[in-house]
Amino acid sequence: MHLPHTRTHSHFLHQAALYVYSTTSHNLDGQPTLRAVILDQPTAFTMNEMSGSSSLGRIGSRPLFMGGETGNDSAILLHKHVELSPPSQEILRAGAVTRIFEGGLPLASSCVDAGIYDGDMDLGVDDDENGFKFFFNYVEITHKEIEEINSQFKTKVAGIQVEEEEKRDVFEGWMCVDFDDADVVLNNRYERGECWKMLRNKLKSSSVATDGWTI
Repeated sequence: MHLPHTRTHSHFLHQAALYVYSTTSHNLDGQPTLRAVILDQPTAFTMNEMSGSSSLGRIGSRPLFMGGETGNDSAILLHKHVELSPPSQEILRAGAVTRIFEGGLPLASSCVDAGIYDGDMDLGVDDDENGFKFFFNYVEITHKEIEEINSQFKTKVAGIQVEEEEKRDVFEGWMCVDFDDADVVLNNRYERGECWKMLRNKLKSSSVATDGWTI
């Protein structure tokens, strides 16, 4: 999980919690990139409304989040249902499992319409526990840009204890939270900036600074 610094001038990255779902992508210039989605920028639309039809069935009634400004106006599905893999692909983190999956929309739609998840997917109730979340586009950043971010805003070595008077500068910079919590990533109730604020406040109260952007 990545939390942009407090002084960013980017409209998309202002108070945005970023979840990296791909570390092996390349941009149009062939440069290696990370791809992430913004967890806490909800739109006013559902997935069905964005597509202009109800062809996705019940799963399309889910809210649509703005994932970023790149992606040719495409949608990304993240979920926590291992039984949908394949065709879904599990997101890996340094070879470790995350229990968060990308893709598999046709099968997911069929399973939802068939009532397989009715026990834990009551649309409109407990909306953050249903295990599916849609994003429109994504954030793309090259490894070179990550190095520049770290060089400009890095203030402390990741994971060390800091003194009280040093916390303010540390928590102004980019911050990395090394965990993959499906309940946090797949929460469909976030208001804009809510996850960003929650995680930064938790890190502040923990007195442990993890700054920069790790690849």
